[in-house]
Amino acid sequence: MNALDGLGIDTAIQAAEQKQGEQDKVGQNQFLEMLVAQLENQDPLNPQDSADFAAQLAQFSTVEQLIAMRTGIDKLVSTLEQQGAADGASAQLDPASLVGREVVVIGSQIEVDGEGSAIELPLRTRETAVRAEVKITDATGQVRYQSSILPVDDKGAAHALTPGDHSFRFDPAAHGLPEGVYTIEFTAEKANGDPVTVLPMVTGVVSGAVLAGDPAIRIGSRFFSLDDILEVRLAPAASPSDASGEATGTGGGQTVYRPAAGATPGATAS
Repeated sequence: MNALDGLGIDTAIQAAEQKQGEQDKVGQNQFLEMLVAQLENQDPLNPQDSADFAAQLAQFSTVEQLIAMRTGIDKLVSTLEQQGAADGASAQLDPASLVGREVVVIGSQIEVDGEGSAIELPLRTRETAVRAEVKITDATGQVRYQSSILPVDDKGAAHALTPGDHSFRFDPAAHGLPEGVYTIEFTAEKANGDPVTVLPMVTGVVSGAVLAGDPAIRIGSRFFSLDDILEVRLAPAASPSDASGEATGTGGGQTVYRPAAGATPGATAS
């Protein structure tokens, strides 16, 4: 089912609900009209028993309550169906089938391999940030690296981080980071000081799957919930270098790169 099909179904459902609501309204109006006509045309010498009118009004009230109840149940069912559709995407994923595939997940951890391979971390922002920093801490909570990630031009002048996709490239060997898993945190602010959300993502090859309990995937030494998966794709073929002359690979499970001579950590637009 594509987006157009989904839009058509939603439109049809809305039209059906509107039509049903109009039908209910017409039925209620007709009931009142019949009751008023009955009062106007009854025999004044032999009026209808008031108990009969009370019974009819009670029936009318009951019908209204049933209609309101049905509307509430329809809304509840619609909400549950929407939630089920949202949860179904991750529920249908089989973590075992993802082993060997490359995935993009929401993640706030990086892993340094034994070779100290450089790391490339995708980022996404929705607002312009005039201040943006990264902080990397080890398992003990010690800050091992902290710096601005604002893009810098050829003259060394920093510029605002614009909305969109960016990449943070980091060389752990150049900063003395030994093998292990590290927490990475990004903070950013607007010109008025309001925070800007920076979404870090990890791109890597799935090396294992957890089937017991809450299903999860493993990338290197880190585990990620299926709900954190943003994209699944074929693992890239081994390539000695890309267009910029940087050799790429998968160190610590994640996609890494070999920085060209003189390259420094920072954020770059992608």
